[in-house]
Amino acid sequence: MRRSIAVFMLLVTAGAAYAGVESAGVGDYSCSDPKKVYFGNHRLFRRPCTVSCDRIYQRIPEYQEILRRGLTDKDPKYHLLMKKATKRFSGAIKKMAQDKNHDLVAETGAVRRNKKKAPAIPDRTADALQALD
Repeated sequence: MRRSIAVFMLLVTAGAAYAGVESAGVGDYSCSDPKKVYFGNHRLFRRPCTVSCDRIYQRIPEYQEILRRGLTDKDPKYHLLMKKATKRFSGAIKKMAQDKNHDLVAETGAVRRNKKKAPAIPDRTADALQALD
């Protein structure tokens, strides 16, 4: 008897958790490449957007210096500059996501709509570039 009550409670709890997730709109979108997510949880999101990482990095002064000087990952200065560039990139992405109310920011093409009724996924590269300034 105790075991059947425990199993029943487990099923009720799991069903309630699933119902809460489904009603929140999760499932309207999916992430095809979690390695290309720059902000948010790739398994649980409702308001995604995309950006072009390359276009953003091209505007970061530390990254421009890496390119100008022809530095590679074998150069000590490369790692210092890349760390600073990545910090700027992450800060801009986070600021843009908060300002535009997105819970996931991924590379262009890494997120797709699963349902036709779901809103289109906006490209926020321009907004992230503004957040850099």
